[in-house]
Amino acid sequence: MEFWAGQEAFLTEVFMPIIIVALVALPVIGALFVFGFYRRYRLWKLGQPEKRSEEWFARLMTTLAVAIANIRILRVKELFPGIMHSLIFGGTALLILGKVIRLFSFGGVEIPPQSIYLYASLISEIGAVLILIGGGMAIYRRYIKKPDRLDTVTDDTLIYSWAFLLILTGFMIKGFRIAIADVSPTDWAMWSPVGYLISNVFPTFITEAENEILVWHRTLFHALPAIVLFGYIWVMRSRLQHILLAPLNVFFRSLKPKGTLTPIDLETAEIFGVSEIEHFTWKQLMDLDACTRCGRCQDACPAYFSGKALSPKKVIQDLKTHLYEVYPVPVVGKSIESRPDMIDEVITDEVIWDCTTCRACQQACPIYIEHVDKMVDMRRSLAMERSQFPESAQQALQSLNARGHPFRGATATRTEWAEEMDVKVLADDSNVDLLYWVGCAAALDERNMKVSRAITRILQAAGINFGILGTEEGCCGDPARRMGDEYLFQTLCEKNIELLKSYNVRKILLTCPHGYHSFKNEYPQFGGDFEVVHHTQFILDLIRSGQLKLKGSNGSQAICYHDSCYLGRYNDIYQEPRDIVTTINGAQPVEMARNKTNSFCCGAGGGHMWMEEEPSKRLNIKRAEQAIETGAECVATACPFCLSMFEDGIKSKGAEESVKAMDLAELVAQLLE
Repeated sequence: MEFWAGQEAFLTEVFMPIIIVALVALPVIGALFVFGFYRRYRLWKLGQPEKRSEEWFARLMTTLAVAIANIRILRVKELFPGIMHSLIFGGTALLILGKVIRLFSFGGVEIPPQSIYLYASLISEIGAVLILIGGGMAIYRRYIKKPDRLDTVTDDTLIYSWAFLLILTGFMIKGFRIAIADVSPTDWAMWSPVGYLISNVFPTFITEAENEILVWHRTLFHALPAIVLFGYIWVMRSRLQHILLAPLNVFFRSLKPKGTLTPIDLETAEIFGVSEIEHFTWKQLMDLDACTRCGRCQDACPAYFSGKALSPKKVIQDLKTHLYEVYPVPVVGKSIESRPDMIDEVITDEVIWDCTTCRACQQACPIYIEHVDKMVDMRRSLAMERSQFPESAQQALQSLNARGHPFRGATATRTEWAEEMDVKVLADDSNVDLLYWVGCAAALDERNMKVSRAITRILQAAGINFGILGTEEGCCGDPARRMGDEYLFQTLCEKNIELLKSYNVRKILLTCPHGYHSFKNEYPQFGGDFEVVHHTQFILDLIRSGQLKLKGSNGSQAICYHDSCYLGRYNDIYQEPRDIVTTINGAQPVEMARNKTNSFCCGAGGGHMWMEEEPSKRLNIKRAEQAIETGAECVATACPFCLSMFEDGIKSKGAEESVKAMDLAELVAQLLE
């Protein structure tokens, strides 16, 4: 450590002004941070109350995993941006760590500082290099590759320029310091490789070497805090504010079962849904501020892909712009007198009704922004306060209200499918181990009746003591809730719960993922706690236990499996259906390009099963194309809506002779001994 001998005066002269500036600047920086955060906090508090503080330890662990390990960004299909963010984040952490260690190494136990200074120098330099690499990747991606989902603004250019200037200044300061060292500069090569390279450049353009180098060193060293302060102030006003807001948004994420909507207290509520920005909850308003505009939600959205008006990213950004227009700074607590109609002019009816509630946007979002809840909340206002529906949606709800199902024009009865199958009805004999909740589609739609018959054959072959409700069965209420008619949903839900409890039902089997989700995750909100199982889970258990005997298969046909949104993204049931395909076909299913968490919606969710749409924008046709591209002979489904949509999509493509759509229950029933 000979270099440090006699440097005490130099260190005191250089660092004392920095310390003085820091003592003055830090309170200013702190005040700016508090003011900036408080302004946002006051905006969020304009929203409705919502409890988001329970299970704080689980929240903290997830926040650390997302913020530090980037678990929501590092995905196989998006390695480039994932690695880019990891390099920038990791480099920043190392840079700050190195600087902090250096700060506390001066004037410590001894002067000159301990050898830890050298380690800190290397750590911070590695961090700076990682930032430059990650920043270069970001510049390439944003300015050269230019994916459609990204919108580059002036802020971005200023941020990159500031970061480059900051790191370059740091390297130059270190290079100047090495150039005037009393020891050979090569002694620094392993502790500051970049600084060492820069130090070799200075003597070539600075004539009176040591004095001028010292002047340059001190000038840049004293300018550095100003650069940092400017950058901090800009960060608080730019998109980089997500460095602070994103972890906060992750911490306050919903811990409810995925996709579970918040009920409206119909007895006390003064508003039904959301028609003004203040009607959102405080967390929903925080979402707007936290959004990074990364566009992953837009890329994942099947509605956007098919050419519809909906862009989840644009919805969030438009709502954020509207929030700041209605409550302009600095008058945070007072709104403007004249404001546009939020669910007519800011977010149009077309956009609101385009959503299929598939949750692809939320699955893709790295910071847990909740898009679907906002869409449904705005639908609630359209449905319950304005009676403003697409005509076909209104007809479906009218049928649901009057006839107990949304299939307008259906002539079948609830038990027609079960004729001559000797199925027990609970009204006649309630001594059963399992209730088979058939659902509207499987009971009333001619194509899906084949699925309910297949399920019945499987249960009978396995010797299961089961029964159905028959004519007493109604709709689970999912279509009403997703189309915004919360009153109708709650009416149906409470009626069903009362009926099931009257028969002392404990375990329910469902073929429809929408009904499965409702019974499993939303009925408990109203006191309906039942054991709920989807038919793919139940059938696989029967096969594995040996209770269901099947003929051998030769694996002669290629089968691809389509992940239903409400079975997969909502309830994480991905493997059981694939295991059934493997068991009955002797081979793994062929995978479509978009599968599992990235699956493409069939287009029926959110009430779209009953909505009329332009053929060019129908999601089921897009999904049918993706299935046909695999070369599979059969598309296996586990949802009655998906089955109907695939049948229609395959027919629209004229591929009925080469590709067929079948429910997994039908494929299993074909192999019954």
